[in-house]
Amino acid sequence: MTSPPDIPAARQDAAAPPTPSVRAAWGPLALSYATAQLVEVFLHEGSHALFARALGFHPAIGQFVELHVPSPERAQEALVAAGGPIGSLVTGLVCWALYRRRGPSYARLLLMWLAMTGITAFLGYLVVMPLLAVGDTGVVARLYNVPVAVQFLVTAAGMGLLYLVTRPLSRMYLDSLPASVPLDTPRDRKASVTRLWIPYLIGLALLVPAGLGGDPEVVFYGILGCWGPGMALVGFMTLNAGRPYEREKRTDAGWRLPLWAFAGYAAVVAFYLLVLRPGLNI
Repeated sequence: MTSPPDIPAARQDAAAPPTPSVRAAWGPLALSYATAQLVEVFLHEGSHALFARALGFHPAIGQFVELHVPSPERAQEALVAAGGPIGSLVTGLVCWALYRRRGPSYARLLLMWLAMTGITAFLGYLVVMPLLAVGDTGVVARLYNVPVAVQFLVTAAGMGLLYLVTRPLSRMYLDSLPASVPLDTPRDRKASVTRLWIPYLIGLALLVPAGLGGDPEVVFYGILGCWGPGMALVGFMTLNAGRPYEREKRTDAGWRLPLWAFAGYAAVVAFYLLVLRPGLNI
């Protein structure tokens, strides 16, 4: 019996398959973020519409907006305004509950982003209460003449809750990374979260096609409303990623971007353009 010939180290390295990096995840992260964010926005506006319909209005859902004839009843308008953030919170919590710590998959990324965008959208509206009068919480504050000092207390509470929530959310993101991505040290983990900025910004650009043909001001504020909470999310996640973290042992090869991911994104954008642009009556 002969022993196999020795292979030089250089040839072994050349023959070994390339190790996936976080950069390889930019496509899946960007596309899954854009798809999930558009779905979350529709569910947010749909929650406004459901609250309005329950109160006897005949609302319509458009691109990044819900429309109904304003009610003279203060309580009714406040309930409709609060319906959106409540819907976002429910969406985030349900998707968080469905999320499981398994190997990387595109469906899992969608659940991750739906959980993150839903929860941060709710907390983001608390943060901007005194800063955005046309925002949902700003409308409630205006209707009930909430003192500015109290509004800023709500802002501080929202920021604190956002910081606390991003601790488990940062773990959720780290759990989704392929086994080949180094996460042993706080520096490694922070670097992995910091690299989220690139796919996040690409994902924001992918939101624009869904707003084509809509009211430019509404679309601008709609995308701005996605940008703000996302900036805070990634920033706080970077801080929390340095905390102690124990990784499950996995042998997955890396990220995959299935064909249905492109079809899903295209279908959501088509829904915005063909159904929401003319207005979806509820």
